[in-house]
Amino acid sequence: MKKLFLFLIFILWSNLLNVPSILAQQPPLQAISEARKQPLATIVRVAGRVGSAAELGTTSYVQDATGGLAIFNTSFTSGTAIGDSVEITGALAEFQATAGVLGSGLLQISGNGVTWRLIPGNRVPPSPRNLGVREIAENLESLLIRLNNVQFLDSGVFRGNTNYLVSDGSTTAQIRITNGTNLVNTSIPRGRVAVVGLLGQFRGTYQIAPRFLADLGQSAQANPFDSIPKSRTLDITTWNMKWFGRPRDNDGVTVLGPADSLLQLRNAIRVLDSIDADIIGLQEVSNNALFRQITDSLPRYGMAISTFAPPQPQFVPQRTAFLYKKADMDTVRTTMLLTNTQFAAGRFPFLMDVRLRNAPRTMSFIVIHAKAGSTARDYELRTLDAILLYDALRPLAQYAALVLLGDFNDGLTVSTVSNQVSPYAPFLNDSLRFFPATLSLGRQGLSSFASGNSMIDNILVSNLAMRPAMIQGAEKVENTSFIPSYVQTTSDHYPVTVRLFPERILNIINNVTSPFEQAQTQIMPNPAQDAAHVRFTLKQQGMVRFRVVNMLGANVIEIPETAMQSGIQHALLDVHTFPSGMYMVQIECAGAIQRLPFTVVR
Repeated sequence: MKKLFLFLIFILWSNLLNVPSILAQQPPLQAISEARKQPLATIVRVAGRVGSAAELGTTSYVQDATGGLAIFNTSFTSGTAIGDSVEITGALAEFQATAGVLGSGLLQISGNGVTWRLIPGNRVPPSPRNLGVREIAENLESLLIRLNNVQFLDSGVFRGNTNYLVSDGSTTAQIRITNGTNLVNTSIPRGRVAVVGLLGQFRGTYQIAPRFLADLGQSAQANPFDSIPKSRTLDITTWNMKWFGRPRDNDGVTVLGPADSLLQLRNAIRVLDSIDADIIGLQEVSNNALFRQITDSLPRYGMAISTFAPPQPQFVPQRTAFLYKKADMDTVRTTMLLTNTQFAAGRFPFLMDVRLRNAPRTMSFIVIHAKAGSTARDYELRTLDAILLYDALRPLAQYAALVLLGDFNDGLTVSTVSNQVSPYAPFLNDSLRFFPATLSLGRQGLSSFASGNSMIDNILVSNLAMRPAMIQGAEKVENTSFIPSYVQTTSDHYPVTVRLFPERILNIINNVTSPFEQAQTQIMPNPAQDAAHVRFTLKQQGMVRFRVVNMLGANVIEIPETAMQSGIQHALLDVHTFPSGMYMVQIECAGAIQRLPFTVVR
């Protein structure tokens, strides 16, 4: 015991002797202007107010009375807010400098050794420093500044991660619009304005980055139809969730989705809850178990996940899915389409039929995740897939309440590949059957894809049944700027929504004649023992579902829905394992059903 006591005394005494060396490792607190003068890789300690936290993505900014510094640290970005008083320690580095030109990049504190703490007190947002364009200089980098009486030289709408020029009449400055801010997809101001933003630098060019619309003296642009209560409408949304629940591929190295899957889940729940659509088509669901937790937090929704995702040698599967409000509708069926083709390299269209409760209608929703890529070959494959899909849906669109939605991976107004004709031209050219409900968003120059600045997430509806119900002008790209660092933590796609009055959906089906030639539908032999041959004739091409049910109503044979041409069709049924009894062949096409009873004898 005595030896143990002496050992503890020795350890305590050794630590006391080391106190000066421990304290020496903590650099002295400096004014930011002094810290900026230190060589790169120097460990500095500064204090100041946060000018931007997560508003501009992964880079934050702090400033004191003498200067500003950028901070690249995810813990700092997510743990602070504008106006917080902070102390931060870390190594100096320069981001995106011109090769060999010191001071041409953004000076920042970054690296694995960054530490920081909040200083207790009230949040006091920094006030912008008023500057003329000619006054922008290195010592003002990372400060919140204001350029007064300048005019944008561009028109249209802001796109994410894009640079724009403003002029004071003699000199120009570059304005950087950052993905995830509520500036994306808003109109570029006209006339003379004041621009507030953080002063950054990229390879020798200074850039002013506004944090939100208020930095341009603007307010959020509400959709004029937002005042219509959701209780009156059927709202439909499509959203690509970006490898939901899969930060990395199975190799543990290849980066796929956001790094923090639980944060992605929480953010997705917030986005979906905010939109509050009645039915939502989703893409890139790559973790079914995590995805199912959405309905734990949003119990008003039911869900359906596509059952088939083809093996991909490089990546984990990407599934499509639906969320739907259980109080508003019942699901009738779900099925995969075009499974006998090479559609999107095996990401087949996923169909869900629902029955609306308040307005008795059956609606068909088809979610797609089209072939990606920007090469000529990608464009060719997307075009071929679009033709396949058009041929399959064209007969249905004549009468059905049909909605095609999803990640089209291309534009409707023009292709993202060399401004060629949209791959979806067959749909756009058939105005009798199809109405492109989101075409107007592309024409306005809006973007649903943060990384590509293009309107590739779209919704089409059947023209005769659905267009009279659409609230034209209510379509919109959803604003997700309330999610900090949305593009890094949640998705690189923005949700897209359309709205309609469900009671105005027309019921066209009663006016459609049967697609079958009744007299030419037969089954032979009947009774059957080992095999039976079914023959039927289609008046027109269409999607055909074929199944055999027993007398209890259970499916004993089911052939996935398949696109068939007009004319005589054949099917051979293997019934050699069936017990003796009565059975029913059901052939479904274009809302009509042919039923053929037959008997199996042993």
